[in-house]
Amino acid sequence: MAVDHTTKVVSLQNQSKQKYMKNKQIYGTYMFVSLATAFAVIAMSFGALSFAQTTTPLTCSVSPTSVRTNQAAIFTASGGNGTYIWSGTNLDVSNASGNSFAVSYPNVGVYAITVQSAGLSATCNFSVVASTSSVLVCSPGTQNVTLGQTANFTATGGSGAYTWSAPDLDIANANGSGFSASYASTGLKTLTVTSNGVSDTCAVNVLAGTFTPPVTPSLPATGVSFSH
Repeated sequence: MAVDHTTKVVSLQNQSKQKYMKNKQIYGTYMFVSLATAFAVIAMSFGALSFAQTTTPLTCSVSPTSVRTNQAAIFTASGGNGTYIWSGTNLDVSNASGNSFAVSYPNVGVYAITVQSAGLSATCNFSVVASTSSVLVCSPGTQNVTLGQTANFTATGGSGAYTWSAPDLDIANANGSGFSASYASTGLKTLTVTSNGVSDTCAVNVLAGTFTPPVTPSLPATGVSFSH
């Protein structure tokens, strides 16, 4: 019996074609699923990145809201991205950063201090009123120094007997009408003088910078009082 080779060849060709089409469909489905999965992962990544870069609203607060001439007003920022730059009326301050900042003004009036963070800005307003000669005063109310630079303070008014205190300082002699201090870290520092049960506070903005001699990190910040 003769074998029809032509029929067998056609049959094999049809089987190969069907197998090829089936594999093509499976491959196409696999590629579609893979691409869909890849796009989903990319979308989730961008969503996570967008969430990570979200900043909270920036706010500014001041305490107290009214101060005497040359008395310190302390401002605090929250929100933003955690990095802050301060500016205000008649302020000449470079490298003013940190979430707290202090200012004082010699003239009566209403002043505005602005803080910026992550492209956002917030403003605090406060008033400066006249000071009386008999009140206890720590001066200057605020000053700016660099790391290791000495900050000098003077007390007037009160009973004439003064005691100095500060949370950041190791004070050897806390009495006297004058006080000098140096700091080993940047940021807002406060210093309080007390006389006859009444207290007043000075503030120091310690800024990053170069000063000679440099601060020795292993030593504590120090302060010493003296009499004029």
